[in-house]
Amino acid sequence: MFKICPNCGAHNLATANFCVKCGTNLADVAVTQERTDTLSHATTTETPATSSVSQSAAPLSTAKAAANEETARPNSTTATQSTAANPSQAPQKLTTSKATAPSNSNTNAGTDNSQTVTSAPVEPNQPNPTVKAGKQYAGSYWRYLVDSIKHPAHIDRSYHPYFGLTSLVITIISLALTIALRVSSTLSSLPGGVASIVLGTFIKLFVMVAILAVAIIAVYYLAIRGILGDRRRNFLEFITDYAFHANWMVFFSLFTLLMQIVGLINFGSAMLLTLLVTLSLGLFLLAGPYMLFTAQPTNQFDKIYAYLIASALLFLVFMVVGMLGLSSIISSLYQGINDIGRSFNY
Repeated sequence: MFKICPNCGAHNLATANFCVKCGTNLADVAVTQERTDTLSHATTTETPATSSVSQSAAPLSTAKAAANEETARPNSTTATQSTAANPSQAPQKLTTSKATAPSNSNTNAGTDNSQTVTSAPVEPNQPNPTVKAGKQYAGSYWRYLVDSIKHPAHIDRSYHPYFGLTSLVITIISLALTIALRVSSTLSSLPGGVASIVLGTFIKLFVMVAILAVAIIAVYYLAIRGILGDRRRNFLEFITDYAFHANWMVFFSLFTLLMQIVGLINFGSAMLLTLLVTLSLGLFLLAGPYMLFTAQPTNQFDKIYAYLIASALLFLVFMVVGMLGLSSIISSLYQGINDIGRSFNY
């Protein structure tokens, strides 16, 4: 007795609920009787040897069929669940899946292509190299300031050659803004002509002080490099080392500007600010002789004579710049006074 699968025609055991070949549900399939004539003919014609072989092969075939049935049970269980959910589609399972396979593959291919296009990695925004370099410069300059405050007399390593110029620019701009804010509050109560004269005088005085600061550094650089023969540094590196010994002037000038912005300048604070400016100027003037006496000369010229020559050069520089600057300032003041007098006469 056996069951014939209505889908693929395979022969299954009489107790099988699903086809071992295609997994079709065989619960409603009737059991087919074995052919009696074939069986009887096989029984009458078989020899004892054949009967013994068939008897020994019968258990093997039964075992194989049982194994096939056990293998098909997971697939059969899935088929049973799908059939229970939608019985009308159970017989058409294989046909439907085969028919829709190409369309599904095309759909999947299109989906994969669309995913490849839409899921392209987006490159992260690269930082601006100028901003990054500015941050690195600011961080290194801050370490330069801290080192100069901790040990202003000892330079343990080399720094960026523009750090000295940065310190000078910060100091000069801070002091200039402090004086400008102070003068502007005074000029507000003066006539327009007098205010313009005072403002022009201040600008000329500021330019003269900046020229004197650069001239002082240049004189000591020439004395150390030209007279003593210490050629370890170029001019920018020399300015950086020079400012290293006098970097307190940066903090003093910024503190003075902050006091002026906040409006805390009175008689007592003015005395304090004057003291701070004097200390800054003293450190700046002492940095040159200190560098001269700590230089490493390559000749036999004495450092005392180099200092005397540098002092004489500085005297000449102060005299020339002072005379030219003061003469220009005095001439502008004289011209301004004459303009004011003429305006009153008319």
